[in-house]
Amino acid sequence: MNLRQLKIFKKVCQTGTMSQAADQMYITQPAISQTISDLESKLEVKLFERLNQKLVLTYAGKILLEYSNKILLLVDEVENSIEGISNLKQGKLRIGASMTIGTYLLPNIINQFNNEYKSIEINLTIDNSSIIEELILDNQIDIGLVEGPTQSKDITTDSFFVDHLNLVCSPQHRWANQKLITPTQFHNESFIMREEGSGTREVIEDILAKHKLSYKIKHVLNNIEAIKKAVSANIGISVLPKIAIQEEIDAGELVTAKIKDINFIRKFSLIHHQDKYKSKLFKKFISYLKEKASTKK
Repeated sequence: MNLRQLKIFKKVCQTGTMSQAADQMYITQPAISQTISDLESKLEVKLFERLNQKLVLTYAGKILLEYSNKILLLVDEVENSIEGISNLKQGKLRIGASMTIGTYLLPNIINQFNNEYKSIEINLTIDNSSIIEELILDNQIDIGLVEGPTQSKDITTDSFFVDHLNLVCSPQHRWANQKLITPTQFHNESFIMREEGSGTREVIEDILAKHKLSYKIKHVLNNIEAIKKAVSANIGISVLPKIAIQEEIDAGELVTAKIKDINFIRKFSLIHHQDKYKSKLFKKFISYLKEKASTKK
């Protein structure tokens, strides 16, 4: 039994004759008759009684018609749903983002995307970069947005945003009016760092190691907001993403400084599994993300 047979059977039920069903479906009458005969042979029941040249449904025929209506209605719903997905009228996307991206860059972009594509459901997970990579490999998310380099050869990486990090201190710190800091001064300070697994931490450590700059980590905090509060209270210094500190800089709660000959620059990366099927929604969101992120540079 297949959908074509059910559609023909339903049409015969609606018209009451095989000839009318044939006319409306642009099929020959013998083809209609053969389809009904095949159904009856397959099901081993009579679907119609032929009384006075009229087709009358048997009890089995009435049961088949009831289920045919349900099945064909469900098929229509499936086709409409798939068409909606194809036209971006509905769909679901699972996105994972590292702390900085998920907190300071992505929310506005997702909000703008949802305003344009109101029926698209976006699920957002925020964690550190190493966890986001694991979620990609486990197929728990479709797209990852991370700060640090990835470790797996099964992950495809594409840069989408250049982020500048700034050395920051409290307005009460002695560096507040000293715009250029020497490596020696940096070594003697209480440095506040993100936790292990943080993309921000990995980038900072790589840059400091590249310039052979020694430093002492005095405090480890697992989110940027806590670090900003600690720095503002003059508990220590830190290196933080520009996109995360602009409000505090404008309000005079944090002050930026620069280490001589060192620039903290990194690229945010868009990652996905190399074997991931790239749906129309998948491609549209990536394109949208790149376009909106470019305006924030």
